Formats: sequence, C-alpha cells, structure tokens
Amino acid sequence: MKFIDMWDLDVRPGQLTAWRPKTDSSCGAGWIPDGRPASHLQEAHLRGALRTAAEGGRGPSWLATTFELPGPLDPDALRTAFLGWIDRHETLRSRLGLIIDGVGTPRTDRATLPPGQVDLAWDDFGTFTDSGTLRARIESVLDGDTDPLAWPSFVFLTVEHGDSTTVCVGLDHLNADGYSVLLIAYEVVQLYRAAVEESDPGLTPVGSYLDFTGPEREAADRLHGEHHAVRGWREFVAEGSGRLPEFPAPVTDGPERPATAQNGGLDWLLDAPQARALDVVCKQKGGDLFSGILACLAMTARNRYGQERFRTLVPVHTRAQRRYLRSLGWYVGIAPVSLPVHAEDGFAQVMKEAGEALRTARPLADAPLDLLGESLGHPLEPRFMVSYMDTRWVPGARRWSDWNARALRSRRFDAHEVYLWVVRSHEGVYLSFRFPDSELGRTVVPVYLEEARRLVRLIAAGL
Repeated sequence: MKFIDMWDLDVRPGQLTAWRPKTDSSCGAGWIPDGRPASHLQEAHLRGALRTAAEGGRGPSWLATTFELPGPLDPDALRTAFLGWIDRHETLRSRLGLIIDGVGTPRTDRATLPPGQVDLAWDDFGTFTDSGTLRARIESVLDGDTDPLAWPSFVFLTVEHGDSTTVCVGLDHLNADGYSVLLIAYEVVQLYRAAVEESDPGLTPVGSYLDFTGPEREAADRLHGEHHAVRGWREFVAEGSGRLPEFPAPVTDGPERPATAQNGGLDWLLDAPQARALDVVCKQKGGDLFSGILACLAMTARNRYGQERFRTLVPVHTRAQRRYLRSLGWYVGIAPVSLPVHAEDGFAQVMKEAGEALRTARPLADAPLDLLGESLGHPLEPRFMVSYMDTRWVPGARRWSDWNARALRSRRFDAHEVYLWVVRSHEGVYLSFRFPDSELGRTVVPVYLEEARRLVRLIAAGL
C-alpha cells in the first residue's frame, strides 16, 4: 500500500456519500466518565490543536485510507461493517477534551461509549463527473470532519461507480498512527463480506489503546533527570547545539520563516527482486535493510555536503504486547539517531554505525518529546525524520493491489520539516517524502533523494 499525499489520489468519478458517526447520547446520556488518561502524544496533540485554533491557524492532521469494494454496493452491509469496526476499536468510541484548571493549565478529560451506542448519518453529495473536483470535495470533508477537539474525529466516505465502490476512512492522528491505517482496509472488507454473507468475519480480538495509555504514561512519568533515556536525549540535543536534527542542507532561507506549504511525492527505490538482493547484501555485511538504507542516506549527505555525522529522528512502534499488534491507536515513540560518516568509510562500516546507532536509540523512544522538552527547558520540534515500515506481514497485504488500497495523509504547512518514509512491501521498497515547497526545498531535496536512490541500487546490485 502506497502512502501518498491527497493531491496524488486518483479517484474515479461517481456518487459521493459521507457516513458520519453519531450518537443519541450527545447530551451526556450514554457517555461514561473514563479515568484512563490520554497518552502523552495525545495530550500534546490536543494542546497544539487548541493553541493553533486560538491563533486561527489550525490545519488538518488526519490520516486516511481508500480501497475498492467490487460490485454494486450493499449499503446495509457496509453500515454494519462500519459500526462493527467502531465497536472493535474502543478509541473510536472515546472522546477526549481539554479542561482549563484554575491556574490556566489544560488537562485531559475522557468519556467513553459502550459498544453498540454509535450510529451513522448519511450525507449525499451527488454524482461527480470530474476526478479533480471529487478529490477536492473528499479532502474538504476530511478536513472538516476530523477535528481532534471534537467527537467524532473520524468519518467514512464512499464513491459509487456502479461496478465498484471506493471507500475512504479518515481519522485524526489522535486516533491512529501510520501502521493503524494499514489495518483498516482488511478489517472493513472482512466485516463487509461477513455482513453480505451473514458469516463470521474471522477477525481476532484486539486490545484497546485506552488500556495501553495508562501504563505507558505511568512509565513515562517516572522519568527523571538522570534516567538513561533523558541523559541520552540531553546528549543528543547538546550535540546539535540545542536543536533537533535538520535536513542535511538548508531548505528555507531563515530560521523564522512563516508556515510554508509542503511538497512531496513517492519514488520506488527497489523492485521486489532488488529489495531481496539488498536484504542479502546487508545481512552478509552484518546489517539489515533499514540500516543499509540509512547508511546510504548518511553517505549521500557526506558526499554532497561534506557532513561527517548524520543525525535524524526515527519513529519506532511501541506495540510490545501481542494484544496491541492489530489495535487502532497512536503506538509510536521517537528515537534520536546519530552516526559518524568519515570520509574513508565504505558502505559496510557506515551500515555498522547505523545499526549501532539504531540499537542505542531504541530505548530512548520511551521518553515522550513533550516531557523531554519540559526537562530540557525548551520545546523539541522535529524537523528531519526517517521512518521505516515493513508492511509485508500486515493482514491483507497481498490483497492491497486487488483492492487498489492507498494510505493518505493530510496537507501540511511547515517551513522546515523534511520527512522521509521508507516502506517495504511485496512489490519492493518505496520512499515517500515531504519537504517545504520553497525554492531551496525544491532545489536540494529531490537531488539528494535521487543520489541516495542511485546509491541504494548500486549496493543492491553488489557494486
């Protein structure tokens, strides 16, 4: 499944319908006060949304997926599937609010609905004959119906083509991480088929993200100034003169530039045989595919910009318990990666350094960035990140092509962020990327990525 930006989504024309979650208990009845806390990620996200909303500049922060259901749509079966999916994942039935206490400090407040308490309302937008206009309307609905400060912060859409139906499921980041989005198509397809056939969908039970957040938060709250994770982050930040890593070359012409629209795209690094070949090369030299690709990124920064230390942030999943492997939620920590790239170092040595840097960084992901910012005395703003996911073992992965499944992210406005997502699938390895749509960004980032791709392919070919 490709992770793409909304502007790259190609949707066949058809009849557009929004399916919005609702509950008769909106006035309070049915909502049960819930003492399980927000995760640190959720709380920081809500505070940021509240702050930017007050400033009048809050942008969308949703993730989404689209996929195809074959044949004419059975709306009753799809309604059953959507409601079954909502009941399956408790986080979708839970609302988080921010309450300002007497000294002006916001705190989170949660209430949760039992299963079976959510219904759906239909909104027919009519038939669209132009794909561009249709895509714009879908984006408008996703932007408007995924507000993290309100419930529901998710929405369903369908585009009926007669011979098939495109399904779109969009939800604010508050509810899900990138891996969660990859699970949606399989689960909704299974639930839909089961409803049509009056059979068991065959989905295994999953844990609730709401049960994960409390222990995670308790562990994070035990962090102190001499904790190994805090020490590691302090050293990492000091290494960058008090700043988190930035792209190896400037992408904007000043530190205080206003928010800039982000550009981006997707390039295939390797096809499936090339990916297997790179995997073999990396393992023979004592590494793995991600440490190998990270080494190529580091060597490209050295070759182009003379940098002998490569620094970035790497997201890591926190789904340590089996019951959370298929659970919808924001199971992510951030790890700081720093590795030397000396002028004389070849691929094997840089990959060794990358592997060691990843192993060292992984335990540091237990420390949430918002707490670290408080501990270190200033906020930590990620600006350069390299993510890696191997999606070959995600349920339904071999059917994604049949379903025309895509993962989407909302538009982003930032003058500094450069994010790279390296994804391995059954088709190979692709690189999805974003960067500021500035003259510098358009100049340096594509050239850097093209050089890194050439190096990756040379290593895969054994050259």
